[in-house]
Amino acid sequence: MKRGDDKMYSILLVDDEQYIRQSIIELVEWEKKGFFILGEAGNGEEALEVMEKNVPDILITDIRMPVMDGIELSRQIREKHPSVKIVFLSGHDDFDYAISGIKLNIIEYLLKPISINDLEQMLEKVHEALDEEKREANDLERIETDYLENFQGIKMSFLVSLITDNYKDVPEEEIKKLVETYRLNLKGDRQVILNVNIDKPSFRKSQLDNHNLEMMKFSLANVIRRIINKYLNGEVFNFTSNIVVMLSDTKETIDLYKDIIVKEISESTQKLFHFSVGIGVSEEYNSLSDAKLAFQSSITALNYGLLMKKNKEVYITDIEMTGSEKMVFDEANEMKLISLIKIGSKKELDAFIDELFQSCDGDSQTHFQIFLMELHVSVLKAYKSVIPIYDTDMLQRVQMISDIHHYQEIQEIREWFKEFCLTVVDSIQFQRKKKTDSLAKKSYDYLLEHYKDPTLSLKSVSKQMAISPSYFSALFKKENGLSFTNALIKIRMEKAKEHLLTTDCKVLEAAVDSGYTDQHYFSYCFKKYFGESPNKVRETFKEKELLI
Repeated sequence: MKRGDDKMYSILLVDDEQYIRQSIIELVEWEKKGFFILGEAGNGEEALEVMEKNVPDILITDIRMPVMDGIELSRQIREKHPSVKIVFLSGHDDFDYAISGIKLNIIEYLLKPISINDLEQMLEKVHEALDEEKREANDLERIETDYLENFQGIKMSFLVSLITDNYKDVPEEEIKKLVETYRLNLKGDRQVILNVNIDKPSFRKSQLDNHNLEMMKFSLANVIRRIINKYLNGEVFNFTSNIVVMLSDTKETIDLYKDIIVKEISESTQKLFHFSVGIGVSEEYNSLSDAKLAFQSSITALNYGLLMKKNKEVYITDIEMTGSEKMVFDEANEMKLISLIKIGSKKELDAFIDELFQSCDGDSQTHFQIFLMELHVSVLKAYKSVIPIYDTDMLQRVQMISDIHHYQEIQEIREWFKEFCLTVVDSIQFQRKKKTDSLAKKSYDYLLEHYKDPTLSLKSVSKQMAISPSYFSALFKKENGLSFTNALIKIRMEKAKEHLLTTDCKVLEAAVDSGYTDQHYFSYCFKKYFGESPNKVRETFKEKELLI
């Protein structure tokens, strides 16, 4: 069996006794068992160094080791590489200790002294467990069975995502494929959303008041589904406290039956359940990518009816501008503009601004002015999300919104707006750089101040800096030129050396003063860093002093 085989799994072997490691490596026929040795290490610290370059499938580690034991190694691996499976090697005295590691992703343990037979049997069990995990992940028949069993839930999840997530940037063909996959009756070229809400006061007055409202909502959804199916295509599903109806058909069919459906839902509810409903009707839309906006407009219509105590059926087209009069700068465009200002490239921003201005070409003067103000406010939102307080220059630019109206040509206005956006981009980038520089310096100063704390870690310091460990790690290395671990080692080693050379302290005292609780581990790190042991460095220093 070759190393590249899918059934081959990599192993990192960790034990402080080299002869044990060597015996295990030489006596087991690894390839026949479906494994290969990725590497070996004498303690947890060395194992982590190996894993910086290559992450194994399985870690076999002794528990009792100098420098860093197996438990601490397992804890760190759980945080950095939680998918690695761990096998403990332990003596009888460590048995309970090994069992306590079950939450560290320990899958097997072997008692020392280890027999090759026990080790090979363990390897067979681990190999089978890993194979089973892989089979389950790739078992198409089982996946299909699970998929079909959960199909309604998956279908519902997609329908909800259509009305709550932004699909503006998703190609129409991709949305159509999803509609096919979930076997949805949403293949029409025109859509409308109805938002149906049970009127609570009338429900309480009905003889059904002692029934569960959710059960009634489920039953009502079935009634609405039967009504829809009589006339056209569509989907009906419950979402929060409402019933959402997505009608999808040709424009002619929608125009012919939309009003009839709305009326029939209202009347049938009253006749069958003896309570009334409110219905918010969205504008018509051509693409399913607009479902979120249509859903929001149906909510607006529904809320308008509740607020004004008007008709139980309210059409958004009766209370708001739609179609060609509706502003092109919608929520999706605003989010994209803000995102490009905060993290996009200037080239992308420039192209998107051109796109926005082209889309509003032909609007009336009043609508165009509203459009400009919305753009202006969105840019300020992006600025405020990064820089809470306006500086003097930005305050002046906020006041310059009136300057836009001095320009007569749309080209001039567009260039003015681009220049305004680029100024904000520069301000945000400067502030971000200033913040990262400050964080990097602050975190390095924190290490200088707290290096004696043996519990100091990337996680604890990132918590102090109020940022995530992964972002902190990348930021620290980029700005300080060293990884967090190497920077901490450097500080501790330099401080330890200074302590050893300027005082008569014992090595243990120098270790504790530098943040190490284990003298052997300290000496190991010291020699690795300086090339000589603590005592040797001290002796060399004294010899040089005598020569002077």
